[in-house]
Amino acid sequence: MEDKEFNEKYEQLKKSKFKQQKLVGWRPLPTISCITIIYLSFALFFIIFGIIILVFTGQINEIKIRYDDTCIDSIFCSINIPITHKMTKPIMIYYEIADFSQNHRVYMNSKSEKQLKGEEVSKEDLEKSGECDNMILNKDIGVGFQPEDEVAIPCGLMAKSYFRDTFIDWKINGNEINPRVENIAYKSDKDKYEKIEYLEDKHWINMTDEHFMIWMRPSPFSNPRKLWGIIEEEDIEKDSTISVTIVNNNYRSYKKYIILSTRNVFGGKSLFLGMCYIIFGIFCLIASITFIIAFNAFHKKK
Repeated sequence: MEDKEFNEKYEQLKKSKFKQQKLVGWRPLPTISCITIIYLSFALFFIIFGIIILVFTGQINEIKIRYDDTCIDSIFCSINIPITHKMTKPIMIYYEIADFSQNHRVYMNSKSEKQLKGEEVSKEDLEKSGECDNMILNKDIGVGFQPEDEVAIPCGLMAKSYFRDTFIDWKINGNEINPRVENIAYKSDKDKYEKIEYLEDKHWINMTDEHFMIWMRPSPFSNPRKLWGIIEEEDIEKDSTISVTIVNNNYRSYKKYIILSTRNVFGGKSLFLGMCYIIFGIFCLIASITFIIAFNAFHKKK
């Protein structure tokens, strides 16, 4: 009986094209026509899409005002932002620091991911892993938090350099408004920090503050621009004036800007993405032309 069952299974295995590796195979054989069409298709898609992005970017209104030169001698200062064209809600409020590279490798690595997720990390573990780059203790951070010889929560250069300027008393033509400062961080960041319980006696700064979460996501550019809030109450008409009081806490030797910007389906104002698509499309176009010229030259030699 067992021999019969074995023989039946054996015959089934012999008939299986999949198990005997006899399935029909296909191997593409690219021709010059095929390759040229593919590259031309890519070129057409990327160039057209890049132009569309640039057109939409051109429709975004942005106002950028430098304020560090106004707040030189005072912690508190007020500035007026003239609105030169109508801005439709939601209006994004950003701050920008000039010539400050958050993408430096040492700077980016100077933090503890475990600590930011709410786990307790010892001084020995931080020294062994090389995290926080000698900014491990409260006294290293230099914010006067006690006790000085305990591990700073959070530690590292990124946390120490947290941008602490705040913007208060927002008014449009003298009428008070309240920009939204909640739910402005990425969901992934909020999920990452959700396990942290803010303990005033251990944390020198509230890591559940969304402004802190946004700061701890490093910018790839040398002029980091960070979202601070969103105006959702009303559109801002042309020739209006926005006044805001700035509490100027740090980065006094840097150029600092406050930016108001509208947005569309592609996000905020940026020429970079559209130019990247167009440049890649031009590269594909040049490649397809090169293939055609090389192919014709090769056949002429024959």
